[in-house]
Amino acid sequence: MVGRRTEKSRLRRSIAKLKELLRRIRHDPLHEQVTAINRRLRGHYAYYGLGGNFRSMEKLYRFVDRYWYKMLCSRCRKGKIPWEKYHNLKQLLPLQKPRMMLPFMAMKSMAVL
Repeated sequence: MVGRRTEKSRLRRSIAKLKELLRRIRHDPLHEQVTAINRRLRGHYAYYGLGGNFRSMEKLYRFVDRYWYKMLCSRCRKGKIPWEKYHNLKQLLPLQKPRMMLPFMAMKSMAVL
């Protein structure tokens, strides 16, 4: 069975939308930021979470993780947040990890020729 992958232009479009969201909510309280980010990530995973597409979802997750760190560092003039503090923050307010909503075996049972 052939797996499905996210088209590159759609992945870039999703990244651009998340980038704009992260810039817009940069100064909101952290709990609200995580809620908004996770809502978008959960929707992306629900739509693109097919068998064979985990690499694209992981790419989006890694981008959001790094860009959120960058936006948190640019909130004030104090400078960068240490990585340890950022990882502690992520343990308190975790980002939604990629998850397959429709694995290969489920796709195989739905295949009709």
